[in-house]
Amino acid sequence: MTLATADHRDPLARAEQLHLWGEAALRRYAVEAAGQRDLERLWRLTEAHLTLHGASGVGTSKHTLRAYKRGLVELLTLWSGESLLRPARDAGALYVQRLRAGDREPVLAADEDGKRGRRPKKGPLAPATVELRLAAARALYDALRWAGATEADPFRDVRTGRDTNREEDVAGLKVYTEFELIELLGRADEPQDRVLLLLGAHAGLRVSEMLALRWDEVDTGARELLVRAGKGNKTALVQLTPRLAAELEQWRRLRLAEADGEPHVLRLRSQYGVYRRLKALCLRADVRFKGVHALRHAAGTKLYRQTGDLGQVQDHLRHATLDMARRYARSDRRKLRGSLDSWE
Repeated sequence: MTLATADHRDPLARAEQLHLWGEAALRRYAVEAAGQRDLERLWRLTEAHLTLHGASGVGTSKHTLRAYKRGLVELLTLWSGESLLRPARDAGALYVQRLRAGDREPVLAADEDGKRGRRPKKGPLAPATVELRLAAARALYDALRWAGATEADPFRDVRTGRDTNREEDVAGLKVYTEFELIELLGRADEPQDRVLLLLGAHAGLRVSEMLALRWDEVDTGARELLVRAGKGNKTALVQLTPRLAAELEQWRRLRLAEADGEPHVLRLRSQYGVYRRLKALCLRADVRFKGVHALRHAAGTKLYRQTGDLGQVQDHLRHATLDMARRYARSDRRKLRGSLDSWE
């Protein structure tokens, strides 16, 4: 039992096709997929359930779908000896604690085949990543129960546990300091590298938003750009710093002089390409590589230090709630140090 390959580009079309099947056919499809541990068929079930019954429905972002599929891959790899339809009593809790402990050797080994793309990180996963893996696992079982393949719900009462590290200490490891950004910009000989740095460290864009940004969404005169379908499929205007506006204008003129008709601002077309580019730049600048997202954290941290206004941080980084912006207040240790300096 297969799905038409013509529908592979459209989650809604695939969900509609599953919807048209009778209950018995859908159940057989799900039972077969689970019994054979067929990644693609299990993913189609999960994607269809997210599309039809998920909180965002057809608005579920591509980034979320990719993250959930990655979670499904990791679950199938680490649960190699587990029955998907009749998992053991504590299988869900054990899976989550293995992620927290960094016991992921099968995942790392499965990825050592020389394929392109970012490799899984070694060691314990960050709390937010564990939560995302848990959400993906729950989505799979929501889909299997929806299809009538099982009544199992191994992740229903599973908790990720409390993080023993202080958030402000961990955050400090994932933010490029102002000095590090100066070093990186100083070694960024190519205009695209400077634009990449500033889209993150000044505009606070996520890597997916950098890659999606088109020239018709950039207005250097008004010093603003438009993020379409950002996280949560939200569209928002982002203000540009004078430095970023100038770098974007210089980069645009260079592209026009080369008769480059590519509509996207960055020539890099994959997240892995951005990751490798920034990592190579960090190596040249002798700056510890902290990931691409640390550029966005740097924007939030600098804006809070400058203004002390979490509302401005929330607006600039387009956080859904003020609580999400509070991490930048906690990560500013300089104010605490200054307060303690006068103690006797």
